[in-house]
Amino acid sequence: MEVLSSSVKAQEVYSQIVGAISIDLPAESDVIVAFPFKQSAEFRGVLESASENGSVTLTVAADSLTSGAFDSESGVPTHYAVVETGVQKGVHLGVASNTASTIEVIGGTSTGLANGDEIAVYPHWTLSSAFPLGVANEDDSEPGVRKIELIVPKAKSEAGDMIPEGIFYFSGGSWRKVEAGIDAVVDSTVLYPGRAMVIRNNDAVAKKALFFGEVIDAPIAIPLGESDAYASDNFVGLNRPLAITLNELGLKGGSIFEETTDPANPNDLLLVYSLTATGKNKKPVAEYYYYNGAWREVSAGASVDKGTDTVEPGMGLAVRKVKVDSNPEDTSWVNEWSLPQ
Repeated sequence: MEVLSSSVKAQEVYSQIVGAISIDLPAESDVIVAFPFKQSAEFRGVLESASENGSVTLTVAADSLTSGAFDSESGVPTHYAVVETGVQKGVHLGVASNTASTIEVIGGTSTGLANGDEIAVYPHWTLSSAFPLGVANEDDSEPGVRKIELIVPKAKSEAGDMIPEGIFYFSGGSWRKVEAGIDAVVDSTVLYPGRAMVIRNNDAVAKKALFFGEVIDAPIAIPLGESDAYASDNFVGLNRPLAITLNELGLKGGSIFEETTDPANPNDLLLVYSLTATGKNKKPVAEYYYYNGAWREVSAGASVDKGTDTVEPGMGLAVRKVKVDSNPEDTSWVNEWSLPQ
């Protein structure tokens, strides 16, 4: 994999670094991936205030926005706001609507938001903006014989069970969805940040998928859910363009990732999937837990520190949260990372 980048400064306060990564798609195989880039921000500024009355409203400088520019369409957000500094740094919030000086977001809380927090608004990746000519430029002429499928799993499933939220393919110059009808166009389907997806190459020939966009070097908050009915797998993507060690993840201990006290019965697990192995419906190639102050891998044993193992760019992951007895809660894993100098 290769990262190509260039740097452009805007008003001497922000550096935009763009890049591209190519990921191999072995023949007749699945690859679990995460989009390593974002699109360029359409607004950057500082928060003047935040209020909450059924929904959270962010107020920025007067007349700094175009009213309605970020409005959701048919209830689906086209944009998301990111809090880049302060108590809620890294939090991503879908945008419901906006005026010339306010942004109403979906979910979230105003608690901890303060005057001066830096915020940005980005367009969501959609199927058509992420892969305008299909994955690997594959345009299927026979919808019933799909060479490439893009499978979006539900954000959270019972451990060991990846449940599809949607299965998509590119045909006739547009994106389609399995079971939606061959004439239905779903180009505007959103690919949410922090989520993993599966690219399935059904063809007998290996291909390559190209990912491109702006480097994300601000904090990222990735939601993780748990359940009182079962251990739950959260299928997530780190959205970074370079390899990151487990020690750099910011995922250990506390309520975010429950530390293991008995290696024979690990608590929360970080599941890693191979980017190069062949086959469909892949199982994890490594299962990590945090024990006695270090990352350990199930197959390597509790005495081996695996903290320097890496998560590769574009690699999809799962965080398996142990079943709780009651009151399951959602938490956010915050990864802080910046490009090497």
